[in-house]
Amino acid sequence: MTRKDNILSRQNPILKVFISLFLVLVSSFISIDKFLIVFVFTFLYMIVSPNIYKNWLKTLVRIIPFFISLYILGIFLRISFPDQCYLSARIIHLLLISVYLIETTSVDSFVSGETCHNSKSWFKFKFFLAATVHFIPILIVKFKDNRKTHKNIIDIIVLSMEDCLNEIHEVEETIINKVEINNTERERSLWSDIYLSLLVIIPSFVVFININ
Repeated sequence: MTRKDNILSRQNPILKVFISLFLVLVSSFISIDKFLIVFVFTFLYMIVSPNIYKNWLKTLVRIIPFFISLYILGIFLRISFPDQCYLSARIIHLLLISVYLIETTSVDSFVSGETCHNSKSWFKFKFFLAATVHFIPILIVKFKDNRKTHKNIIDIIVLSMEDCLNEIHEVEETIINKVEINNTERERSLWSDIYLSLLVIIPSFVVFININ
């Protein structure tokens, strides 16, 4: 599945961020038995987008040295092995949620959506955020190009900024086009947001049940 035809990508991006933060917060304070239930649920929740699992595993492989250092530090600090495993599980769970957000949410999706429900100032802020993200790679490219012909760092920065300003209209058109595409193709459905609500309902239910 591509990003735009996945039910996870059609979810309300702002709600998705807040619900994910809620899930991380809840998972940080519940007991180990309840945490494992939430972890398994979160893992199965992503089954509609298998690409998340692939990128999640790639991320875990990259941070293996971090886990090794963590366990070595735990030995010196005399932290019990079960506690170290519990901490590692929380980190792994956090990474899964992070990959979920990255893979199913774009900056442009924050700008698009129900603009009639957004104030003009809020929409302008979101548009500015998207424009900033688009400008960063352009600025990097211009900086590298100008560094080849100039040695003074001040001149390089000024010229790079001027080159970026010349592309303001192009960036603006790019964002507007992406917003229009998101509004017409993403078509956030009721079912996608209902599916999103499960990330609140199920963990909340797990928190309040008694596990013997």
